[in-house]
Amino acid sequence: MSLILDTDHCIAILRGQLDAGQHIEPSTPIFITAINVSELVYGAFKSDRPEYHLNQVSLLMEGVTVLPLDIPAAKRCGQLKNSLRRKGLLIAEPDLQIASIALAHALPLATHNRRHFERVPGLTLVDWM
Repeated sequence: MSLILDTDHCIAILRGQLDAGQHIEPSTPIFITAINVSELVYGAFKSDRPEYHLNQVSLLMEGVTVLPLDIPAAKRCGQLKNSLRRKGLLIAEPDLQIASIALAHALPLATHNRRHFERVPGLTLVDWM
C-alpha cells in the first residue's frame, strides 16, 4: 500500500529508529510532500551540523516521490481549513497542507501526530512508531 510519510516518520528513518522496509514491500511507492521537505530542511539548518543533515534529507528524497501542494490539494486545503475552523478544531497550516495533499491523492498518511491529524475527516492514518 502506497502512503505519504509525515515529517516525524522521515526523521525517525533518518535517525535509524524506523525501518520502512519492515512495514511495506520494497517495490511500494513511498511519498512525502513538499511541506515535509520544507520542515526537514528547516530542521537541518537549525541543527549543529546542517551540511550533514541536508545531505541526509537529499538521500531520503532519492527514495521517495515528493508531492507538491497543487491546485486540487490547495482547494481541498481551503475547504478543510474552513470546515475545521467552524468546528473550533483548526490545526497548524503545514499539517492542513500535508493532510490536503494526502486526501487529494487518496493516500494514507504515516504519522505519529495523531492528535492533530485525527481531526481531518476522511484521512487514513498509519503509525509505525
